[in-house]
Amino acid sequence: MRGVGVVSLLLSVGASLAQAQTMKLGEVITFTTPEVTGGFGPKTEVLFQADRGGRKGTSILVWTGSATDTPPRITTGATSQTSEYHLLSPAKAGPLPDVDVLGIHYIKVRPDKREAFERFVSDTLHPAVGNLRPDLRLLYYKAVKGPDTGSYITIFALTKASRDKYWPGGSDSDDLRVAFGPVRTHTKELLTYLVDGSALTDEKFAAAIYESREWTDFVLVTPAR
Repeated sequence: MRGVGVVSLLLSVGASLAQAQTMKLGEVITFTTPEVTGGFGPKTEVLFQADRGGRKGTSILVWTGSATDTPPRITTGATSQTSEYHLLSPAKAGPLPDVDVLGIHYIKVRPDKREAFERFVSDTLHPAVGNLRPDLRLLYYKAVKGPDTGSYITIFALTKASRDKYWPGGSDSDDLRVAFGPVRTHTKELLTYLVDGSALTDEKFAAAIYESREWTDFVLVTPAR
């Protein structure tokens, strides 16, 4: 059976099982395209499907673990469809949450500012937005293997309930504006590390600058077997 068939079956059979399920984020996270792998690999991988953003309708298999764990499937090279990301400054991020929504923002860091950006995450961003709210945290990861090597993402760590709270119907809520009010002070410096035009800069958005123009929300569909 081709991977796309496996995904369709899992979506129909597993959706009801996932309603009360979450996945714990880890210091290491991998993303694999199920159409390429032929469906599920190791039982520790879970299926997410995008319901909002630029990659809406696509699916990914996700694995998370600690820095000492061995990821279940890592391939390298130009044709690789698995990317491995490591959490920046994990000691500053605090205990990692349980989620069923991964709001992934594909941030674009200036090549000449990467080291400075990672220091900024360690010294400022993770102590601030990494622990923004118990049900809303922004965590910064860097790709170390696979086709995305060297790139960065911000994961808006959410549950369906917290996403509905902060973005009801996909729009900013008053709760979101209150949450981001104290950390807007960091956006001016954050913008200096990002490629021009890559961040959402319109100040009408509560999380402006923290949000990338390229983003996708992935929702857990099927928990690990």
